[in-house]
Parts: sequence; structure tokens; C-alpha cells
Amino acid sequence: MKKITFLAAMACFAGVSFAQSQRLVLVEAFSQASCGPCAAQNPAMNAAITAATSDTVVSVKYQTSWPGVDPMNAQNPAEVANRVSYYGITGVPDRRLDGNNGSTITNPTIRNRYSVSSPFTIALSHSFSADYDSVFVTMVITCTQNDSGPLKAHVALVEKDITFSSAPGSNGETVFYSVMRKMLPDANGTNLATSWTVGQTQTLTFGTKIPSEYGSPVPGYIYNLNKLAVVAFIQDNTSKNVRQAGYSAPLTLPASTQDAGVTVITAPATIQCTTSITPSVTIKNFSGNTLTSCNVNYQIDGGAVVTMPWTGSIAPNGTATFTFPAATTTVGSHTFISYTSEPNGNYDWFLNNSRKAKNFNVIGTPIGTPIVEGFQGATFPPANWVIDNPDGAYAWESWNTGFSSTKSTRINFFNSPSGQIDDIFVPAFDLTTTNNSATLTFDVAYAQYQTENDRLQVHVSTNCGSTWTQVYSKQGSTLSTAPATTTSFTPTSAQWRSESINMTSYIGNTNVLVRFRGISNYGNNLFLDNINMNSSMVGIYEESANSSSLDVYPNPFSNNTTLEINLTANQKVRVDVYNVIGENVYSIDKGQLPSGEHKVVLNAEELPSGVYFVTLTTNEGRISKRVVVNK
Repeated sequence: MKKITFLAAMACFAGVSFAQSQRLVLVEAFSQASCGPCAAQNPAMNAAITAATSDTVVSVKYQTSWPGVDPMNAQNPAEVANRVSYYGITGVPDRRLDGNNGSTITNPTIRNRYSVSSPFTIALSHSFSADYDSVFVTMVITCTQNDSGPLKAHVALVEKDITFSSAPGSNGETVFYSVMRKMLPDANGTNLATSWTVGQTQTLTFGTKIPSEYGSPVPGYIYNLNKLAVVAFIQDNTSKNVRQAGYSAPLTLPASTQDAGVTVITAPATIQCTTSITPSVTIKNFSGNTLTSCNVNYQIDGGAVVTMPWTGSIAPNGTATFTFPAATTTVGSHTFISYTSEPNGNYDWFLNNSRKAKNFNVIGTPIGTPIVEGFQGATFPPANWVIDNPDGAYAWESWNTGFSSTKSTRINFFNSPSGQIDDIFVPAFDLTTTNNSATLTFDVAYAQYQTENDRLQVHVSTNCGSTWTQVYSKQGSTLSTAPATTTSFTPTSAQWRSESINMTSYIGNTNVLVRFRGISNYGNNLFLDNINMNSSMVGIYEESANSSSLDVYPNPFSNNTTLEINLTANQKVRVDVYNVIGENVYSIDKGQLPSGEHKVVLNAEELPSGVYFVTLTTNEGRISKRVVVNK
């Protein structure tokens, strides 16, 4: 009898000390909207997760920054990068099944993991603030079997599904599931106790504003609040094994079919010539009901929000123009954000199409020529240069190779969908002090992918961008400087071409704007370097039969080159060498020289490879020659 009682007691003790909990399996998937293999493999994984049901498995999808454009990554790149680094992900698609390598996610692999019990339970819930601008999460952890380790709790806000009307990247996918939008408190998670005993509990609470772009308080990048769910999990920070997961499904929100937004920002223009602006936007009714009222808002550089009421009548899918009162800003670069709120006095659950953002630049006094820019500086774009990226995807960017230099600017046509247009603006310049000629020069490198017609255009405006004149246009094979390649193109030093545009017809204008426009045909990359605006100004002369002259040979050169100077009279002579950012890097003062021919050797021993300008200064003025050091 004692023996039976003892065994029964032991069985009861074992039931208390070693009881375990049913596991909820976690799939973490790393994908990308421009990844072809992702589009091919994701459907099978999604089907396996769906077939396993939500009480068996939950998922979190991290949209990465490579290999191409992905707006969901652009909205929260840092936290995705944290999880990429945590697992050492080097390419997509990649999957983790409860923290372990799970390259193949199938119903059997999920069920096998589901059969492994867990030492914890997670009770997870979330709620919204009264005005639906914040979300609050509660995570209650209970230990059901003694456990230990460097454990962390991770909490992720996910959108159950995001559907685009057209593919946001280049792989054709339009529907994305369980996309991570924000981690709480961040991607590093929350440290838990290192030792747990049966019955031990811990409650974690989190609160955050609905994620927003630019750190501003305006509607965020969540596409649809009705789809917002929460996934939480406990992970061993050393083994990366996930002990348990939890899920809080999307909440049933008050019925609202109202959906409005800003679709176009007409003003301010990308380039503004005065500090006075009159913002003007286009608002659209995305819902199936007539829109009769809403608020229209704007904000500059994260400052105070300006809110104005709108009333009228916009049919479903219709638009209207809304103009704000005039305002004053400052010279320099700015970010303008506009959005709608309270359509027909109701909540708008579809936040992402409510807003539009635009960068604009108020130019100061136009600068004089020459303008010399080789993109070697630490800051991009350089001072007073402007990038216009209307599609919010790939734009002109700094790149770590150039024409005989370490940097240039690149537009990534290799990943940009066909039809995307991106501009880079040269600082406004003054040609009223020019005597005889003006020339815009630049170096270009481009290769087709196969036969695509990516295009480069150059436009000029003398009325602050109201109208533009095209002065250069090349595309496809005509633009190419290298053979077509099906890999992402980066030029060698021999795969560049120098271009020159005669700007003499613009002499006399006080405010000249130049923009370089890249138009994608989803081909391959385009590079620009050494964009220089030169003119023959007062005190600077062009060589002629009656003036002194300067020749440089050889050019390009590696060690030394010879400057051949021909003087028309006895004159003081000085030679200066400038780099592409205008710094004087070499000087030779020859003093007074007689008329006739003189040769000066320029030693490039201390000059890095790159583009330079050799300037001869005499009593007559100055002559400048472009040279290339190629070591």
C-alpha cells in the first residue's frame, strides 16, 4: 500500500514539474519584391503554412533590401537588417523554422516541429488607442517546464496580407503575407530571466504609435489597420532555438468604407526660385462612396502640421485639386508631406494611400562658372545639387567607382521597373559674365542588359523649371559604352565616354538650370562622373591665333606629362592644378617668361588617379585644360 501511494505521489510530482505545453511553430521568411526565386518558391511555402492552420504555425516575413526595389523594406529597413544580421542571411529566399534552418517549409516539416512540446505558454493580445493612432500589446509568459538560457522575447507587428494593384518590385508578386512592420520595443527584443521554474510568469507590455515614415506624426506606412496582427516569440539568443510563439489576430474595427488620399503634389515644385510657396495637391476618393468632406494636411521637414478642411463632391475614383494658403520657407533642401484625414468624418483604415511625400529645393543666388563636380565628397548629393525621385524607389546615388576616380553617381536601371524617371539637378548658375562660349561636359558609362533602351536626357531651363529644352538624348546601343551584360554593370576605367554640350546659346541668362534625366527600360546601370560647366568669362580667354596657348601631352598620363606653353609676348606665367572638387593640389610659378614656346613638366607622382584641371594664368588671362591621371 505504501508502495502504491509513493508511486502515485511521484507520478503527480512529475506531472507538475515536467508538464509541457503545445507548441505554436514559428516560420521566419526572408524575401524581396524583386527576387525572382522568391516569387517562384513563396507560393508553396504560403500554401503549406495555410494548410497547417493558424493554431499550428504563425509566420513573420522580412522584406529585405536586396536584390532590388521593395517599398515594404524601404519603410523599415533597419529592423529587417537586424534580423538578417542575426541569422547571417546572405541571400533570399531564406527561411527559419523555430530559429533553425528551414529552407524547405512543407506541411510535414511544420507538423513534425508542432509535435515537439514547449516549456512555455504565451498569452498575447493587442488593442488600439481611442483615436487609432497607437497600438498596445500585452504578452504573458508562463513556464510549464523548468528551463534556462539567454532568452529573449521578440514582438512583431505584422500585416496579415498586403495586396498591390500592380507588382511593387520586378518579380511580379502582388500579394505579400505576414509582413513585419515594426518590432517592439525594437529588433533587439527584451531580455528575459535566464532561469525559469514551473509556474513562473512574466508580463510584458508595449505601446507604440502606428509606424510612420520620416519620424513624423502623420499617417504611417501601415497599409490597412484591419490587417494588423501581432506575433511574439521566445528565443534562445545563443542557439537561436525558438521555445514558443504566440499570435494575436487582427481586430474587428468599426465599419468604415471611407478611403481618401493625396496622389499628386503639384507645388512646391522640385526646384523653387523663391522662399514663398503655395502648396497645391490632388486628392482622390479611393472608396465606393461619394467623398463630400475631409481634412487636407501638410508638413515641411517634420515641423508643425498645417490642416485645412475640404468640402465638395468627388465620385468614386475621382480627384480634385486643393490649394493651401501661401507660406514661406528657407533656402535649401526640404521634405514636403501631404495627407488626408477623416474622410466624410470617419476613420480611414487604409493609411498608406493617404499620403504623398516630395523633396524640393529652394535655390539661392545662382553661382558663377566653372562648376566642377566629380562626386568625390563625403556628402551626396553635393551641396546645392538636387535629387528628384518621384516614384520613391531607385534614385541617383553615390557609387564607389568612377572615371579614373573612386566615386561617381549611378542610377540602378538593372532593378528599376520600366518607365521610372529620376533626375539630378546641377546647381543654378549665372552666365551673364560670360564672353564667348559655354560648354557642359560630363563622362558617362552604360551597358545594356540585352537590347533595352534605357535613356539619358539633359534638359535646360532659364525660367526656374517652368519649361525645359532638351539638349541631349541617347538611349540603348547609342548610349552604351560597353557590351551588353546580364549581370549588374559596373564600368572599368576603359568603359567611359566623354560628352560635350554647347551651351553658348544660354549666355546672358542670370539663372540657368540643368537636369540629367534617367529613364528606365529595366535594362542595366548608368553612371555619370565629372559633370563640369565651363565658360569663357571676363578674365578668361579662348585660344586663338592671336593669343597664348596651352597644350598637354600625353593625356591621359600616369607619371609625367608635358605642358607646352606658347606665349605671344613677355608675360608672368603660373600653372595651377585643381581636382574635381575645386581644391588647388599643385602649383608651378614660372615668373616672367619671354615670348615663344616653353615646356613645363608636370609630375603626377603625388596625384592620385582622377580628373584634374590644369590652369595657365598669364597677363592675358587664364586657359584651363582637362587632364586625366590614370595610374
